[in-house]
Amino acid sequence: VQIRRGAQVLDADLLHYQEHDQTVQAHGDVRIEDGEWVMEGAEAQLNLDTGYFKSDSIAYRYKPLLARGRADHIERTSRDFAYLENTTYTTCAEGDDSWELAAGTLELDRTSGDGIGKKVTARFMGIPFFYTPWIRFPIDDARKSGFLAPTFGNSSDSGPTLEIPWYWNIAANQDAILTPRLLADRGLQLKSSYRHLNRAGLAQFGVEYLDDRDFDDDRYLASIEYQGALTPGIELQLSYNRASDKMYFEDLGDGLGLSSTQYIEQFGRMSYQGQHWELTAFMQGFQAVDSSLSNEEEPFKRLPQLEVNGNYLSALGGFDFFIENEWVRFQHDDKIDGERLHSQLAVERPFGNAAYFVRPGIRLAHTRYDLHRKDGLDDKPTRSVPSIYLDTGLKFERDLKDSANIQSLEPRIYYLHTPFRDQAEIPLFDTKEYEFGFEQLFRSRRFSGHDRIGEADHLSVGVTSRILNTTSGREKLRASVGRIFYFRDRKTWQPGVSEERSPSSEVAAELKLGLSEHWEAIGSILMDTRNDRTQRNSIRFHYRDENNRLLNLAYRYRHKSTEPLDPVTNRQQSLEQSDVSTVLPLNNHWRAVTRWNYDLQNKRNLELLAGLEYETCCWKLRLAGRRYSQNVNEDYNTSIEFQLVLKGLGQIGSPLGELLKRGVRGYDDKDDLGFY
Repeated sequence: VQIRRGAQVLDADLLHYQEHDQTVQAHGDVRIEDGEWVMEGAEAQLNLDTGYFKSDSIAYRYKPLLARGRADHIERTSRDFAYLENTTYTTCAEGDDSWELAAGTLELDRTSGDGIGKKVTARFMGIPFFYTPWIRFPIDDARKSGFLAPTFGNSSDSGPTLEIPWYWNIAANQDAILTPRLLADRGLQLKSSYRHLNRAGLAQFGVEYLDDRDFDDDRYLASIEYQGALTPGIELQLSYNRASDKMYFEDLGDGLGLSSTQYIEQFGRMSYQGQHWELTAFMQGFQAVDSSLSNEEEPFKRLPQLEVNGNYLSALGGFDFFIENEWVRFQHDDKIDGERLHSQLAVERPFGNAAYFVRPGIRLAHTRYDLHRKDGLDDKPTRSVPSIYLDTGLKFERDLKDSANIQSLEPRIYYLHTPFRDQAEIPLFDTKEYEFGFEQLFRSRRFSGHDRIGEADHLSVGVTSRILNTTSGREKLRASVGRIFYFRDRKTWQPGVSEERSPSSEVAAELKLGLSEHWEAIGSILMDTRNDRTQRNSIRFHYRDENNRLLNLAYRYRHKSTEPLDPVTNRQQSLEQSDVSTVLPLNNHWRAVTRWNYDLQNKRNLELLAGLEYETCCWKLRLAGRRYSQNVNEDYNTSIEFQLVLKGLGQIGSPLGELLKRGVRGYDDKDDLGFY
């Protein structure tokens, strides 16, 4: 017999149906499908109007979560409330009970969004690993207070570690996470974070504290973050971070990125954005958290920085006007500091259409300093520098023989003239030469910041060619090459770099190639043709196929002899590194994940990672060993970590999925579903 009513379908061998009150007694091979639920048993009582349902010894499936289970007794008093006794729950396929939850009693209330279980046991491979006499958990997407999945691992710095976070849903616009973290070799660390959202913006606060037995002192990390709009057009951003000591991230950071951090930043920014004008007030400070750096190597503080910038496009006969004004006070305990006022006006007149463009322009920059110096040099130097420039280019296109692709040819010429100004007495606060590459061919400035304006009398010549698929729009190839021809020597440089007399720059080239749907190659090179050597190059191959085999190959090289010293660390910026990462499926369930990041110049490993991953339809296990460099002193941290993902329930162990996603380009952890 079958009864259908809307989304309800009832099948049974025998039915007793009372039409006046819509009650049904079902016997023999009962199957009930009611929207999201499917229930099967030998007998059942139900009401087609109210949704009431009652049965003993029944199997159920919950479609939205692909979940199933059994219960000795189930009673659904309405479509929003159900009571189950001696029940199980799993997301594994029929016949596979790799993991399951078992509860003495279970109440599911869709009105409140809560589930309440008593005498709850979690089993994996039949082995109990968790028990609680009482638990409340969410059954919808709403946030609920409660414990999150624990994480644990092991490292050479801190020994075995265990974290048990507790989530506190304070209000609709407020929440917090309180996390005790046990480090076997150091003690108990307390971590907390708080978020508050209102119409103005989002505020976040974080505090970590540890009475460190190994360090023999109290250690902490505090952070305050805010981003929001005070009024329409006025935005405010705040970030304050403070650590107790320089070794904090080396000892207590949980990854290569954190452990190799040199500075943490404190800043505040308020900005106004109008149709033509932008006003910004900015304050910035730093704290060194790298034990190898001295106080003199810290960046300058900006206390404060004020900017007023404007633009008027297509005004006064099609001219574009760009206005920049900046005043900033730089502060440093061990270096010459002071104030800088910079103003700049640029006027351009663009011409062109889809086939060509011509953009001539003129710029005037004026800078004034008020310095606190004791070296006998001018403490109020000024500098005024005019510039003229012309940027022009063409664009040609043709259909290729296969008619599915088009090729473009885009030549470009850029001329810049800026007279020389002696700037030797001006200190460097925030200025560094841009790294030279193809895009630098068409910049009007060689330096970031305003402490150096390089003289120029040169012509940049470059060409780009692309191959585009006319159907998908996919760029199958992009190749660019160019160089600068100098008509006079360059005398303005950073400290440690001598005057450059070469009549031309290095040849800069870039290539992006989509070899197929699976292969991609990206490379760049800087060739010093005068000395017949490669000044800098990088290349990266990425492969991924339909079987989820993944390969990343990367190589970076920078020649050191002509590179300036880093103005912050006062060290050579030269490097030679390789980076190889793979994801290799071994069969339908197993796959191996590896990464090897190697410093070829200093012959040392930056990071070694090797892991195995086993996955089924309802659970996933990751195990990985890592060894990574914490700082330039070649201090290493070694750890062995694992993670168990029970799909549809949660995760246990270290956050290995996030770590692999950051370290292995293209790694996918989208199946790591957790509802807690």
